[in-house]
Amino acid sequence: METYPVDLDASQIVRWLIEEQRRGTLQFSITATRSYVVEAFERADLDQMGEDAADLNDVLAIGALEVRPPNGKNGWLLRIRVEDRVGPRLPEDEDAPDGEEEIDLQAFEADFIKPDPDAAEVSLEAENAHGKASFTKLFNHMLRNEHGAKR
Repeated sequence: METYPVDLDASQIVRWLIEEQRRGTLQFSITATRSYVVEAFERADLDQMGEDAADLNDVLAIGALEVRPPNGKNGWLLRIRVEDRVGPRLPEDEDAPDGEEEIDLQAFEADFIKPDPDAAEVSLEAENAHGKASFTKLFNHMLRNEHGAKR
């Protein structure tokens, strides 16, 4: 599969999918997940926070959304990946949940679709030229916000 950037805001894609779902015309396999990563702060960040920050860790919430045609036909996969900085935490604070948690589209939108369009990474994986062309048709409907009978 070859990977291509998608020049459309994640918010527009997610809202389009939610509207398709609301209308009962959603014809794609969708998987949305949320997971957490705990990382050490970089030295420069710790210096800015002061000496009491030495024990702090940084927590990131990671949202991933995958959209593909039903039964994997047409050979493409649309991915949206968002990293949201939850903030610092002490080692004795409650642990971030382990593993991925499956969530619905509405939870993905609420938790990860922010006003900052640069926060999300949107990409397409296409098996071949036919897969890319198939997605391009869908992309145009998303771009024009066309639903149901209009597409």
